[in-house]
Amino acid sequence: MHPMADFGRWWAALLFGLLLLLLLLIAAWMLRVFLPVAPTVRLSAVRLAAPAAALGAPDPIQLLKASLDDARNAEKNLKAELAGRQDDLRKRLEQCKPGEPPLPAERWSKGELDSLKGCWVLGRDLPMLHSFADGRKEQVTIKAGRICFDSQGGGLHEQVTIGPTARWTCKAPVTAKFWSNGTLVARQPAVICDGEPPMRWTATQLTCRRVTDDMALCQAVDKSGRAQVEFRRE
Repeated sequence: MHPMADFGRWWAALLFGLLLLLLLLIAAWMLRVFLPVAPTVRLSAVRLAAPAAALGAPDPIQLLKASLDDARNAEKNLKAELAGRQDDLRKRLEQCKPGEPPLPAERWSKGELDSLKGCWVLGRDLPMLHSFADGRKEQVTIKAGRICFDSQGGGLHEQVTIGPTARWTCKAPVTAKFWSNGTLVARQPAVICDGEPPMRWTATQLTCRRVTDDMALCQAVDKSGRAQVEFRRE
């Protein structure tokens, strides 16, 4: 075989290969231009924020529970206060209901001692000049007396005297009875009062007559003289 013929065939094969490669490149370019390219998906790791408790911040659930407990405690306190106010209102309404007066005329005229049961105020505060054993004199106030009776006419008479440097508390047993003419008579013995210097409370007799449903007027008689005082329900 002639050498030139072989050389020609190799050149033809080389050219054919180059043309084929060129056609493949052109086809690839056209595919890239005219066909869509699938998007590239990229995954990345994201670090999540740490829980609030881990950062030292208050837990919102715990805060909500605490607020709920506070609301429940406030509700209990309000209910207790409401119950107390309702009870006080009930007592006040009962006191406002019409009932028997402090000194009912019929029971007084019948001499019913149990109508006196309870506590009464005798007289009013009285200022006076008190003389001490050492010659000193001091302005004092004799407070209104307080008499509490049981249903049988027995009781206790209390009276307090107050001054700048002295104070006496006097307590004496008292016995009351009604005379047939509707007069109330109460007697008490002499006693020594608590306080310094010692003071003697002389024996006293009260003679009282009813004036209104709310008040009686009494003549208080002791060795120092006579005085008129009011007798009314405490």
